[in-house]
Amino acid sequence: MITAKTRRNILVSLALLLLLFLLFLVWWFFRPEEEVIVTPPVVIEEVEKAPATPTIKEEKEKAVQEERTNTASLQSASKTFAERYGSYSTEAEFANLRDVLPLMSVSFARSTQAFIDGATPAAEYYGVTTHVISIEVNAVDETEGTATVTVTTQREEAKKTIQDLTVRYSDLVLTFVKEDDSWKVSSAKWE
Repeated sequence: MITAKTRRNILVSLALLLLLFLLFLVWWFFRPEEEVIVTPPVVIEEVEKAPATPTIKEEKEKAVQEERTNTASLQSASKTFAERYGSYSTEAEFANLRDVLPLMSVSFARSTQAFIDGATPAAEYYGVTTHVISIEVNAVDETEGTATVTVTTQREEAKKTIQDLTVRYSDLVLTFVKEDDSWKVSSAKWE
């Protein structure tokens, strides 16, 4: 049951809320407009400067940066190639080699495709999963467009069943050539 005192309190509260809302509306519509000040554009005369010649330090830093960029692209390509190239399953029917064909030089891709076309997977299950541990760029010759990279890997090998795992560590030596301004693997040799 609502008492007369409670009803009165509710009505007073509603009246106060309505009054506050009306005051807000009056303020909103009659508030002063913000004054917009227009300033004329400032004209700055450009002084012609002589072209700055790079200092020896700047040239050295630029060379180091270019070398890092080349090394980074080689490392990235090496990691992708090694993990895909080194992972194989008889159930995948040489999908690992097909995946890396775009990363290979034209001649290496041609010989790899010939291998795929002539090979038949073993009847018994065999699978290898390769993980890259480290990458070392051994040599880069920008003028010749060649590079050599050693990729240290951990390989999990399964024979007959997936549960029969052995782990071994191998190095994959990759030789790169530059084709169309990008590094391509021209040979891969497990050591």
